Amino acid sequence: MAPNPLPRPWSPPTHAEVEAIARMEDSALRNLHITHSYHVLVVSFTDLLGEKDVGWCGVATWASKTAGTFIRKDVLPAMLRDMQARTDGILRSLAGMQAQLLGAWGLSTGVFSVLSRVVEPMVDAVAKQVALGNRIVFQELGPLYVSMLEHLSQPDATSPAALARVVSRLKPGPVEAGGQELLIQAVRAYQDVLRTTHPKARAELVFLANALVGYHEQVRLQEPVVGALRAPLKELFLGQLLDVLRARGAGMPETWLLAAFTPLAERLERCWRELSTRALMTLELPDRTLRLGQDVPALTPTGDFPPDLLRLEHPELLALMKQLDRTPDDTAGSAARDWGSLHDRMNLIVDVFRARQQDRGLYTPPFTPKQVEAFRQGRVPEGRL
Repeated sequence: MAPNPLPRPWSPPTHAEVEAIARMEDSALRNLHITHSYHVLVVSFTDLLGEKDVGWCGVATWASKTAGTFIRKDVLPAMLRDMQARTDGILRSLAGMQAQLLGAWGLSTGVFSVLSRVVEPMVDAVAKQVALGNRIVFQELGPLYVSMLEHLSQPDATSPAALARVVSRLKPGPVEAGGQELLIQAVRAYQDVLRTTHPKARAELVFLANALVGYHEQVRLQEPVVGALRAPLKELFLGQLLDVLRARGAGMPETWLLAAFTPLAERLERCWRELSTRALMTLELPDRTLRLGQDVPALTPTGDFPPDLLRLEHPELLALMKQLDRTPDDTAGSAARDWGSLHDRMNLIVDVFRARQQDRGLYTPPFTPKQVEAFRQGRVPEGRL
């Protein structure tokens, strides 16, 4: 039975609309527009690719939606609760000197009070980096997908002239040097889909294009990703604690106080990095939350990947997977050990794209029509986003 046609309540964004979204200063509203735009683009892209194989914007929709929980700081209550639970265990193992320095205020009360002041600016710092990454990617890829929709839907879509019109906005060269060669290769692969009829060959070309775009994106995101993971809890905690101790009349020299509380601050910072990394390493999909520190789950009980992608044959795709995928043809070992490592992220990301490429759930609208209407009017909608 043929699947139901995808609903099209929204027209694809124009270049002017994409540029206006990228310029928005309110990061929470901007993220909602970005997430919705990716959804509209992936549905519109089915006019080029068909509906069976989902383009890059399908996963991007849900990655951006997940980013929104950090940008809006929806994660703050849970992060504070988890930090306090971890801190309670740490405090039980401390010697009595820190408790004596805190006096009647008490070790647990004092540390929890300072920690509650520190976690919010830490979440602010993470939100700022996530919002920066969200904007960087959309500024570059939103206009590219609009251009592909515009030029690859013309009668000469498979011609060199159509390809030239799309890539004319892209800069040759490696991404590390500011180039966009990976995106140029991705556009070529998407165009090759248009002249290919064999289902397996089409699937491999879509996967190649999606993986190239994902690779470019993750190189560009390296600085914001590392920045989000390395927010300085130790310095913030010690600064706040010393301010409190001074206000409470602690007579010890600052160097002594730092020596007494630095080991605690370092342990708290390690806990924070574990918790923030675990939170950042999630991807909310329509049917489940992927924990990116765990192996990518198979979409069906019969295989890790769709049948068309079980064994790859395209030479360029095989070369790319040799570069990016530690576990070819298998999701075992796909878990990311270090989200700050580009190679660790890409090892997982290519398996996410491959496993989910024919998952129609990725076409699910991320927001209700009422929510879309609200943020189009300049309001962050109420309720769960």
